[in-house]
Amino acid sequence: MVEFPLLGGGSARDGLQVDRLEVCWMCSGDLACMVDAAPNMSITDVRSQVLERTGVPVEQQRLFCEGSELLHQADFMHVGICGKPTIQLVRCNSDPRNTNRAYFRENLKLPEGPVGNFCHVKKIGAAIYGEVGMYRWAQPNDNSDVVDVAVKCISVQKARQTLEKDTNEWTAHQSAQNIPSPEDAYAEIGVLQYLSKQPDLPEYLLKLLAAFIDDSKIWLVMEMADGGELLDAVLSQKVTHGPQTKQYLWQTLKAVQYLHAHCIGHRDISLENLLLKAGTIRLVDFGNAVQSHSSTGQELRYFLTVGKDTYRAPECIVPRRSRIAVTVPEKASAGDIIMTRESGGLFQVRLPQGATRGQLCQAQVWGYAVQPADIFSCGVCFFCMSYGSGPWINAQLNDDFFAFVYTNGDNGLKDLLRHWGKPLLEDEAMELLLHMIRVDPLARPAAASCLGSSWFKDLEEASHQSVEML
Repeated sequence: MVEFPLLGGGSARDGLQVDRLEVCWMCSGDLACMVDAAPNMSITDVRSQVLERTGVPVEQQRLFCEGSELLHQADFMHVGICGKPTIQLVRCNSDPRNTNRAYFRENLKLPEGPVGNFCHVKKIGAAIYGEVGMYRWAQPNDNSDVVDVAVKCISVQKARQTLEKDTNEWTAHQSAQNIPSPEDAYAEIGVLQYLSKQPDLPEYLLKLLAAFIDDSKIWLVMEMADGGELLDAVLSQKVTHGPQTKQYLWQTLKAVQYLHAHCIGHRDISLENLLLKAGTIRLVDFGNAVQSHSSTGQELRYFLTVGKDTYRAPECIVPRRSRIAVTVPEKASAGDIIMTRESGGLFQVRLPQGATRGQLCQAQVWGYAVQPADIFSCGVCFFCMSYGSGPWINAQLNDDFFAFVYTNGDNGLKDLLRHWGKPLLEDEAMELLLHMIRVDPLARPAAASCLGSSWFKDLEEASHQSVEML
């Protein structure tokens, strides 16, 4: 719980010393209200006061402090540590379940005709709606030597089939009709084109070099990652379980941090989608990518089951129902998002207005947020690199290994490793792993928090030093 500084203007309420905190509208900076802040108060208490004094319903409140959103108590504990804080308020009237799978297609540009000259070298593998090959590429108006590139060729006809589907996952999920394809080729191109234009794009995201349409096919020309999939390196035991695992995870989290900072959720992070180039990670395959937050900063909710079984977060399999009966937990309040279980599934619901602790209510099935799901997938990749195999087949309660971990909490994974005769990771690494694969997505750290782990201290310091030398 947070201990607020008493900086004058404090008063007594219910026998406790309290302080007055400003809540200001984020856009205008105008004062919205003052709230009474007492030791050991919760984020729910603040929301209740904001409702009472501004009339903004709890479910429409988004609270921030020093640029970070106060989503739950772990975030709120940092408020008031230095000086007298101001809380910023944003009111969100839109339903976060209304999403647009076509968001990344909107600025898509695909010129006709080849960009430069290409010489096919070999086939690398199959892809959704096409195949990937290695080519020698001579860029137009470029006198430099030709370069090796990876080219994904996609059938225009097959790719356009995704345009005919519902772009709102929530409505499609409820109706069970016109459900979007998990792989959206045009959305992937839109993401890649957007990222390729960013001047600070980290090297850990595979870069798109060109895109065009030729002979009824979409050509995506990308840098060549000649080290292959990280999965193959792990299975062939070429990844050492110490410094190399740490480095690969750090690079992956750097890529994910960048995506999340740009409101992009990947939804298919796996060892298969982590390639190697000159010993460094390249995150690829954005066919399942979606917008993680709206333009106002509202966290969006999704419903489609995507990604690979082993890496998929448990909340990403959503029941096809609009409401479900749940008992309100003792520490939860109306408007809160909580994890619940039914018929062997784990998923998130939002408690309705009037929900009473300890009482039964009809909660809304709330889909899932993509950023915590990405962190879970990164955690599974971390486990696979460390132990050479996955912790479970799928993160559902019908999987015995996952059910054991779920039932026993943080100790569950440790006990499972002991049962398998596997050594535990060093303390800092083990703590990070346990946090990343927590069942409750609200309890998982953000990518930036993962990178702030003391386990990565040496890599972070080396990275800062290299930047300073530039």
